[in-house]
Amino acid sequence: LRHTSSPSRISSLPWWYLAGTVAGLCQAAAMGAFLGQFARTCYGVTLAINMLWTTALMNIVYLIPMGRKWHQGMCLVLTQLGWRIALLFAPWVKCQGDDDYVEQWSLVLSLMADYQADAAREGKPPRPLFILGNHASFFDTVLAVAKFPVQVVWRVRTYMSNHLFKLPVLSTICKSVGHFPVHFTSSESGKFKVDAEKMEAVEKSVDAHLKDGGWLCFFPEGQMNKEPDKILPFRFGGMKRALEFDAALVMLVFRGNTDVWPLKAQVGGFPGRVRYSLRTVAMDGAKAFVEMARSEGNPEEKDMPDHEILARRAQELMQAQYDALGDERQSGISSLQGRMKNSAKKDDDRAGSAGDVGRGKLACMSVGWAVGQCRVVAA
Repeated sequence: LRHTSSPSRISSLPWWYLAGTVAGLCQAAAMGAFLGQFARTCYGVTLAINMLWTTALMNIVYLIPMGRKWHQGMCLVLTQLGWRIALLFAPWVKCQGDDDYVEQWSLVLSLMADYQADAAREGKPPRPLFILGNHASFFDTVLAVAKFPVQVVWRVRTYMSNHLFKLPVLSTICKSVGHFPVHFTSSESGKFKVDAEKMEAVEKSVDAHLKDGGWLCFFPEGQMNKEPDKILPFRFGGMKRALEFDAALVMLVFRGNTDVWPLKAQVGGFPGRVRYSLRTVAMDGAKAFVEMARSEGNPEEKDMPDHEILARRAQELMQAQYDALGDERQSGISSLQGRMKNSAKKDDDRAGSAGDVGRGKLACMSVGWAVGQCRVVAA
């Protein structure tokens, strides 16, 4: 009953409605663990099968005589196809973009095409696109790749911890698609010191990728967030790189991924609902964004370097975008509960005789049970 706004509302509900709600909650709790593990097993098997056949095809792709960019692009599209199929066979995982998700991508791709055309006329490297995302689950990566437009998947690369390049199957994907390894000196959580000598070579590869028209996608929090409702401070490395290349910035934010794939779970696939949205942040470039921020005259930012201002403002925008997804989700739950309560009231009003009232109460108990089920799923 945690979604009820006040105790007085609970006391005003008929006892048979409350009884039905409690029964629904109890039954849902009893079945939830079994169904959750079954769903997780099904998703894990499906994901593994799709990763196996995609990696097999990647090895074949690299036998075809063509350029490195074509090899990597085709392998990325294969990865996207495999992960999309895994989600298709997991209908209990509800992934829904906001109302203008597709329109936002159309706008971004149109602007990036204009930037590329201008750069070609002027003989300059094109402005890259940086896609920033919040990070609370392994499912972030799977869902991002699955929901990117194909033309984005083809051009985008990301940073990945070097230990992932050593895992069976996943290592083949990481190497085939051209992602960039991050060589940490420690595997301890929260420790971000890297091997400077090894990372120097990696950063040269990143520079070459961006100058050649490639895009970059990364999680600026730098680690999986144990408290996903509060976005962590952004690390400065990615912000410095965005300013260096004057990159266009967008944010792809998810809410609910930890329900589907909890932080410490090796395999996800639990029933859940994920909301996501795309928002433009600095389509005119990171430098113009910082200049606009400085023009506001915030005294706290007066002596801050540009990369710190960019990190601070971008974190605030990501937090607002994440919170907005929560507001939309709660609005949908409240609307569903309101419709079900109205249905229960109508059933009771239609009961005229004593016998009909009894049948009306039974109907209310049934609706209350259903509401209880919905509340467990929503929670």
